[in-house]
Amino acid sequence: MPDWLVFGLLTFLIVAALGVIFVRSLLYAVIIFGTYSLVMSLLWQHFNAPDIAVTEAAVAVGSTVLMVAVVSRIRRERR
Repeated sequence: MPDWLVFGLLTFLIVAALGVIFVRSLLYAVIIFGTYSLVMSLLWQHFNAPDIAVTEAAVAVGSTVLMVAVVSRIRRERR
């Protein structure tokens, strides 16, 4: 992977982390967190840490699904 692409992905991670903090919608925060985790697992793979990459991807999928379920349940209870 070229250095400029790694730099772009690392910059995206910083922007995504700030986006999760400052976004107002819970669903959007979960979506941003899911993309953050996907990019993080790609970077772990690039840095020759496949065990951490697989763990990051598995935990990200599980936590994202759980958070989407909780957000949808919260929205149903509010109405």
